[in-house]
Amino acid sequence: MSIRLRLALTVALVAAVLTVVGGTIFAGTLSAGLTATLHDGLRRSAARVGRELAAGQLPLVHGAARPVATGAQSVVQVLGTDGRVVYTTDAAGRSSLLTAGQIARARRGNLLLTESRAGWPVAHLLLAEFRPARPGRPALLIVVGTSLDELHKAMDRVLAALAIGGPLVIAITAAGGWLLAGRALRPVERLRAQAADLSAGDQHGRLASPRTNDELDRLADTFNALLDRLHGALAQQREFVSSAGHELRTPLAVLSAEIEYALRPGRSEPEMRASLNVASSRLRQLSRLAQDLLLLARGEEDMLAPQARPQRLEPLVTESLLAFRAHARDAGVTLVLDADPAVSAVVDGGRFQQIVENLLTNAMDHGRGSAIVEVSVRQRDGSAVLTVADQGPGLPADFLPRAFDRFSRADPARSSGGSGAGLGLAIVAALARAQGGRAEIGNRDGGGAIAEVILPATPPEDSTRP
Repeated sequence: MSIRLRLALTVALVAAVLTVVGGTIFAGTLSAGLTATLHDGLRRSAARVGRELAAGQLPLVHGAARPVATGAQSVVQVLGTDGRVVYTTDAAGRSSLLTAGQIARARRGNLLLTESRAGWPVAHLLLAEFRPARPGRPALLIVVGTSLDELHKAMDRVLAALAIGGPLVIAITAAGGWLLAGRALRPVERLRAQAADLSAGDQHGRLASPRTNDELDRLADTFNALLDRLHGALAQQREFVSSAGHELRTPLAVLSAEIEYALRPGRSEPEMRASLNVASSRLRQLSRLAQDLLLLARGEEDMLAPQARPQRLEPLVTESLLAFRAHARDAGVTLVLDADPAVSAVVDGGRFQQIVENLLTNAMDHGRGSAIVEVSVRQRDGSAVLTVADQGPGLPADFLPRAFDRFSRADPARSSGGSGAGLGLAIVAALARAQGGRAEIGNRDGGGAIAEVILPATPPEDSTRP
């Protein structure tokens, strides 16, 4: 069932309830008003009969004589306190209109009641008033009545009007509710149609806001905000695929170069063994990188928690640079190491080397024009600081605040092939946090980018050689 139909039916139901309740209240109020009018008329009639009694204008019957019957059609009776009829009209009949119990109640106060008789076409409203005894005149009960025929006819006309007009009012209200609901829901239908026309490949699709500053306007703004988030998620998904390919490309290139080097004719066994060791190391890196990519994609950085122990950093950095020698040679980049052998920290060796290699990859791939990549390990203010600097064009100022965000990349001018490093720096930041440190990046005064990983240092005597 459509919302429009439900709204129309709801309006019709409310109109029906209001019509029934309002009609009932109106009919009850009208009946009470008409009854009160009849009651006032009966009081005036009783007062007139009382005046006529006082003036001796009514021929009262005394003793056991028969009551006087007049030709009047009005209901009037005068009763003694014992129930004997001392005056009556033809319409009232010759027998008492009141029972003994009603007479007793009337003596205590005026009595208003509805009675029916065989000779009356419809019931009558009766009023009984007690007149106390006076000198020369006994106590009497004056009973006057009037037909309820006009009251019943008036109520029948009201009920007929309600029976005819009520459904008509309900039908008109339901039609109005249907039209009003259609008009109110028309902008919603337009929004739905616009949303249905949006395609999966539409990267900038939005809904036209009605600009009415009401709930529909806010609904359109909410949908547009949702679309913006969806567009952002799709863009991140596309960037993830691009960045994942970029992150996997470098280890695969190193692995391919080492295998080709090992397969060249004339290689000695030690040279082949060294190349295979490097290839084996690259395979482990690939496995670890694939796992980290999945973890970052799922937002599970906490699962990067390393198995750390105190150890010197210089041997770890040296090993990473040796693994990069072929890649650096092919890129025409010279790797320069300046490391203090005494600097140590509580780190996971493999994770720390992943930090070094990601920073080296970033420097060689994006520091285009840089002939030298400088790597240093120093202790500063109680911290172990790993620094990787290139001599390239540097990073755009607007990129620096989001350099370590997932899927973010610098200007295409710093991108190798336009792919960017959307995950390498994010992994660096995640691994640095997991080992109790932090990562920073900026531009050098003389040109080029500089990245630092700052870790809590340990005393040299607490470290052990790997």
